Amino acid sequence: MHAQLSPAFATTIDYRRDPLFEALGRYVARPISGSFRDAVRIFLRVLLVARREKVLLLSSSWGRLHPEVLAAAFIGLWPSRFRPRIILLGCMWEPNNGVRGLLEKLLLRLADRAIVRYVVQSTEELSLFPLVWGVAHEKMRFCPFFFTFDAQDSTAAAPDGEYVFAGGNSMRDYEPLVEAARRMPERRFIFATHHLDGRDDLPPNIVTGTVSHERFMALLRSAWAVVVPIEQGLHRAAGQQTYLNAMWLGKPTIVNDTLGVRDHIEDGQTGLVVSGTAESYVEALTWIADPDNREAVKAISSAGRQAVEEQFSFERHIEGVLSILDEVIAETE
Repeated sequence: MHAQLSPAFATTIDYRRDPLFEALGRYVARPISGSFRDAVRIFLRVLLVARREKVLLLSSSWGRLHPEVLAAAFIGLWPSRFRPRIILLGCMWEPNNGVRGLLEKLLLRLADRAIVRYVVQSTEELSLFPLVWGVAHEKMRFCPFFFTFDAQDSTAAAPDGEYVFAGGNSMRDYEPLVEAARRMPERRFIFATHHLDGRDDLPPNIVTGTVSHERFMALLRSAWAVVVPIEQGLHRAAGQQTYLNAMWLGKPTIVNDTLGVRDHIEDGQTGLVVSGTAESYVEALTWIADPDNREAVKAISSAGRQAVEEQFSFERHIEGVLSILDEVIAETE
C-alpha cells in the first residue's frame, strides 16, 4: 500500500502531521467542539463518506455521544456488500450497569457488523475487550499510545520545581495519593484536577484545582516527581498521555499497576509501578528522595526518556496504525 501513495482510506482522526498518513488517507474534518450539533454533523459526515469508501478509520471515543460509533452502528444495518470495513482506534470504554449498559452493548453489536478491527492501547484488552463486549478475538489489535509534549508546551513559564505533581480527571483516583500527602507533610503536592474541588479536609501541603493546558504542561515540566493515580478495576487503559509525557521530560514517574501500564513502563527500569495504596506512594516517593538512591533515580529517569523516544513516539504509533490499515486494505483487494 505504501508504494502507491494515493488515498486508500478515509478517517476522522487527524494524523495529517505525518506525511505518509496524509498521503494515504482522506481526512473527514471533525468539528472542534463536542456539542450535540457537532456530534450530529460528524455522524452524518461519516455516513456520507461510508457510501463511497472501502475502509474507514474512526475514533472510538471522540465526543460524549461517540458519533462515529453511532454511525458504525447504522452502517452495520446496511447489506454487507455496501458496508465499508471499519477500524475503530483509540481509548475504549468502561461498561455501565443497568439499562444504559444494555443499550451500549446493543449499539456495539450493531456496529460490530461493520467493524473489522478494534485497536486497543493495552495488551490486556486484547483478551478483556472481547469478553466484556462480546466481539471476536480475531478483530483485536494492539497499538501503544505516544507522548504528546511538543515545542509549544516547552515555552510555558515553569513554576518552582520542589513539588510532586499529579494531574488529569479521566479515570483517576486521588484518595490514596491524598493520604500519602498527609503522611508526608514536608513535601508539597500539586494536583491539577477537579476531583478534589470543594474539599475542606485536605492537608495544607496540597494545592489542587483545574488548570489550563498550558499551566498543566508547565507544572508537569517542573515537577520534582510525577504520580499518575489511575482507578483500579478498569476495563480499559488510561493515563498513558500523562505518564509518557512525564517520562519524556525525564521525571521520576510513579504509576499504579493498571491496564496498559506495563506495556509502556518497565518497573524499576524506566519508571516505578506501584500497587496504588497510600503506602505504595509514600514508599516510592521516599525512595526517590533518598540521597543514596540519587544515581538510581537519575538512571531510571534517563532510561524512561529514552524508551519513550524510541518506542512511544508519534512516528512509531503511526507505523502501527498504518500496519493495521495495510492488513485491512489487503483484505478488500
